[in-house]
Amino acid sequence: MDQVLNGAINHYNGAFSTAYSRIANLEAEVTHLQRELTRLPKGNIASKTKVLEPLTFARSKNKIHLYGWLSQIALYCLVSGITANDQKIICALTHLYVPTVTLLENFLQKSSIG
Repeated sequence: MDQVLNGAINHYNGAFSTAYSRIANLEAEVTHLQRELTRLPKGNIASKTKVLEPLTFARSKNKIHLYGWLSQIALYCLVSGITANDQKIICALTHLYVPTVTLLENFLQKSSIG
């Protein structure tokens, strides 16, 4: 009976030793990652990314051109920190080659901005 108990104790001691070793390794990794985090640039990383301003969109019957332009607007808004939908709409309207003054005036009258 003593041999069985000693065997169990030795087994659990080995398991605990392995667990403690793994915990120590994880704690060291957490400490390392915390140091690395302090080295990252502060603020929004997207704000440090440069994206060209979207081209002005003129009429096109090709939907692919429209979707490409909308993708440019979305990317520009994301990188520029434009998050509110009304601000995104204004950004898009300022990049249209149509009577945007009329479109913009109508939008501003209907929104809470104007």
